[in-house]
Amino acid sequence: MIDNFSNLKPSRLLYKVSGLLLLLVLGMNCSVEKNTGMSRNYHNLVSRYNIYFNGIQSYKKGLRRLNDQFKDDFSQILPVFRYGNETAVASVSGEMDKAIAKASKVITIHSITAKPYEKKKNNLTEKEQAFFEQKEFNNWVDDSYLLMGKAQVYKLDYFNAFNTLKYVSENALDDHVKYEARIWMARVYNEEGSFNYSGEILESVSDDSDFPKDLAADFNATYADFYLKQEKFEESITYLEDLINEHLKKVDKVRYMYILAQVYKKTGDDARAYKLFAKVVKMSPPYEMTFNARINQAESFNVTAENVGEIKKILRKMLKDEKNKEYLDQIYFAYGNISLKENKEKQAIEYFMKSAQSSISNNKQKGISYLTIGNLYFNQENYVNAQPYFDSALMVLNPDFPGYEILDEKTRSLNRLVENITIVETQDSLQMVAAMSPSKRNAFIDQIISDLREEERRQKELEQSAGYSLTNEYDTKRKVNQELTRSGKWYFYNPAVVDLGKNEFRQKWGDRKLEDNWRRKNKSVSQANINEIEKGLDSTQQAVGNVQALDIHTREYYMTGLPLTDSLKKLSDYKIADALFNVGQIYANELKNLPNANEAFEELFNRYPGSEYELSTLYYLYELKRKSGNSSGANKYKNLIINKYPESEFAKMLSDPDYLRKQNEKKQQDLRSYDQTYNEYLSGQYNKVIVKSEAFLHENPEHDLSPKYWLLRAYAIAKVQDIRSFKQALEDVVNNTGDCEEKIRAKELIAHFNQEVPELKVEEEEKVSVQIYSMTPDEPHFAAIAIEGSDGKENQLVFDVINFNLDHFPQAEFSSRVQSLGSNTGLLTIGGVGGVDEAKAYLNLLLADKSITDQLQGKVYYPFIISRTNLGALLKDKSVSVYLRFYNRNYFNAGK
Repeated sequence: MIDNFSNLKPSRLLYKVSGLLLLLVLGMNCSVEKNTGMSRNYHNLVSRYNIYFNGIQSYKKGLRRLNDQFKDDFSQILPVFRYGNETAVASVSGEMDKAIAKASKVITIHSITAKPYEKKKNNLTEKEQAFFEQKEFNNWVDDSYLLMGKAQVYKLDYFNAFNTLKYVSENALDDHVKYEARIWMARVYNEEGSFNYSGEILESVSDDSDFPKDLAADFNATYADFYLKQEKFEESITYLEDLINEHLKKVDKVRYMYILAQVYKKTGDDARAYKLFAKVVKMSPPYEMTFNARINQAESFNVTAENVGEIKKILRKMLKDEKNKEYLDQIYFAYGNISLKENKEKQAIEYFMKSAQSSISNNKQKGISYLTIGNLYFNQENYVNAQPYFDSALMVLNPDFPGYEILDEKTRSLNRLVENITIVETQDSLQMVAAMSPSKRNAFIDQIISDLREEERRQKELEQSAGYSLTNEYDTKRKVNQELTRSGKWYFYNPAVVDLGKNEFRQKWGDRKLEDNWRRKNKSVSQANINEIEKGLDSTQQAVGNVQALDIHTREYYMTGLPLTDSLKKLSDYKIADALFNVGQIYANELKNLPNANEAFEELFNRYPGSEYELSTLYYLYELKRKSGNSSGANKYKNLIINKYPESEFAKMLSDPDYLRKQNEKKQQDLRSYDQTYNEYLSGQYNKVIVKSEAFLHENPEHDLSPKYWLLRAYAIAKVQDIRSFKQALEDVVNNTGDCEEKIRAKELIAHFNQEVPELKVEEEEKVSVQIYSMTPDEPHFAAIAIEGSDGKENQLVFDVINFNLDHFPQAEFSSRVQSLGSNTGLLTIGGVGGVDEAKAYLNLLLADKSITDQLQGKVYYPFIISRTNLGALLKDKSVSVYLRFYNRNYFNAGK
């Protein structure tokens, strides 16, 4: 221990200081190269009372600063040790660096490793022999290493800290220092999450009878930290209980008591938690801890054994206390937990809502309140009500919140679930209203408008009230939407849902033709039906597009979105079937609610027999029945699959229990066959490889190994045929495979050939130009200029073209725009110029205008004319050089 000079009497202090000064004077010439009694005393004295003393003072100063800045999160179990984050570490690094520097100075300048001079070489006692064999003769070098390791820990420099502590634990002379270093090594492992290693250290220490008793508090704190970081709360209790019984400073004792009370509460031992939180309050810790101890005490009371009224009285008093203005959210949250214990769940939700509304700057508490409500609804399987609260919690909680990833995943599932449930309810409501007689429909819509006006009036009064806030509005609208959803009228209050039609349909599925297997495993809807739907959509597009311009208080607004035609009714059915399938999948695969999944799939199967989802739906129902132990139900759907879809994978799997095994054996055989073919390639049997590859591809065009055979065939062709044949074989790879590594490799090789062998590129472009472009002289044409080095925003050029048109063709209607072709190439097109001859004449006149040529000066550009059909192909292909092959071959020659 360091001497505390402040406790010495003046006479003793003078005596001691005089002795120290005398020793310093006598030791001025003491070198670490000499190991005598005088030199050892000198270097120990300087180390202890000068350098090490200053180092330990810097270390303590840094700890005080860290503790002053450390902000505890009372919504979570407090950490046993306060290390701080990067910001806090930056504020203490200076003091910790000083401590490390002082420790290093002791080690480098005052370390004595020379052997002591002894007149008596022989007949040394055991003690004398042990002393003579020491590696270090300055007693404070060990302590300096330990100080250095501790300071490095508080700098979060765990790598260097561990190495320092490991060294001192193995080499220190002082066993006490060795044990303390081992405890700190365990702390480092805890921080790094290497619990296997920290557990080994702590276990070995606990079994060591020589372990110093005065390190028991450090040992128990580290073991408690070991379990708490792994969320093994039950296991941590023993060590926390032992810890609070140690002789500790008050500030440390009250902290550990608070942590133990939190753990009691976490593990459901509310009785002991209640008592211990009360003890924390009596110890008068800082106000924030006192407040949170009272809150937790209120939440830990036993409804059968404690006076509920007394607890609520304490909370009411806390609500009125001005000091608690920023803590109202936590008080209301405590009220909510009390209500839960009283089995008053509805009241609890109201208190949790008040908690969220009262959060001023505590987003974490707001998020916890929303999350608690969401979990309550989720446990009730009321997913529609749970979703907005999970979503709100996710918005305000930080990603480092415990369980955030699980929350994010659950929220995504709920968002998609509610989205699809809303689609079903919305489309059902629309179909219900559409099926009404005109008089009933008008009466229904009139009632909706009346309800809307009443809600607007009530909302206006709410906004004018003293207690109105944005949070009130948010929560009110949430409740209104939930009520309207249950009543079947929610759709009409959501303009985004009202806006039906082709835009929504194509936004979801894209502009591709519906025959491209969009989201369907078994296509059963006829092309005629698809065409009818699209035709119906086209006929209603104008009305749907104008819905936003209508007054929401008129019948016309609501009539616009109703599926009143057969085509819109079929589109509505599509949406319902798709949404029901999604709902069933989410219940089955993500929320693991098998009864709800079964209900959704059965509704889909019964409402839309023969739909595109039927096969997958039947298999889901088979699996759900089987898992629930309903063998008769499982057999029902099994037989339906086998009889209705005998060639499907599902049917084969259900008919033959060994089907999957046989398929796997076949897969392994196919792999062996490919390996054999590949080895034949390596051995130079190229023609054989070509024949075998082509045979496999002919018989198995969709096989998983097809891309490998296509590329292996190309490589074999490269060995026995010319470069053009190899390039064609590579193009076969690109044209016959999906997204895969083999296709990427083939494209890379083709690009290489095009760059290194220009004639191949020319041939390729000529061939492609014939495939994608065609002469359509009767179509309207565009004048065009492709500009390299463009960002697609040649605004000045477009402006000059418009002025050119106004000057030369004041009565004509032209359209000018710039589009991107990728690779920094822009395409200026001018439409409305007429046919082939008119377009050529216009382009020549345009390029003769000085304002246009000035804009093009210094740029690489390509002027040409192009038909409407070919313009669409160019915008898709994006290769100007390919189009110019076609253009020069057709238009240029034709114009001579």
